[in-house]
Amino acid sequence: MIEAKRPENAKTRAKKAPAKKARKVAGEGWQAEKSAMTRRAILEAAVNCFVEEGYAKTTTAMIAAEAGVSRGAMMHHFPSRSAVMEAVVAYLHARRLEEYRDLMANIDIPDQQLTRVDIRRSVQAAWDYVNLPSFVAYQELLAAARTEPELGELIGDVERDFEQQFLRTVKAVFPHWKKVKALQAAHDLVQFVMNGMAVSYRFNNRKKRAERVIDLVTEQLASIYEIDQPK
Repeated sequence: MIEAKRPENAKTRAKKAPAKKARKVAGEGWQAEKSAMTRRAILEAAVNCFVEEGYAKTTTAMIAAEAGVSRGAMMHHFPSRSAVMEAVVAYLHARRLEEYRDLMANIDIPDQQLTRVDIRRSVQAAWDYVNLPSFVAYQELLAAARTEPELGELIGDVERDFEQQFLRTVKAVFPHWKKVKALQAAHDLVQFVMNGMAVSYRFNNRKKRAERVIDLVTEQLASIYEIDQPK
């Protein structure tokens, strides 16, 4: 004889409700994490495509293939090429600042004297910085922005914000330079020289020539630092 199933009372339903809610929240959390991982993979793939193929040749189909996602997944996150470009610009904005902080960490120690060796390490780190994939990818975007008004407007807004945040980051990672009057000039000297060397990738003996320039920039920075120190 089959025993009749007792109907659930309010107390029984109340006990089951939290478990269902917990499973639902856990499922939503995993979906959100999965979505974020897919989005990041697409942005990383776009950066890789810019580096390997160049901006002009990069298509959404190419990015999807590089990321290992379907076209449908690609369109779900980024319905158009312009949407991908906008997201990549924002992604590179944050990534470049983070990479700079990581490279410059522990060079200028607040309670230790800043030496010429430390200054050279910072110049070498700046050179390493402009050779990262993120820099190469961003240069591709900058070049394209010259003839693409929509991208140019987007890049312009981000560049202004990046410059402000970048200078604040420089001040934060180089505490000894906070009292140096020529901090902006020193910063510009390093960036302009390093950027110029980075885009001159076809030069012969590039590594040896870069070493010489790094030594010259180090000497200039050391002189600026010594002259502008409070007496």
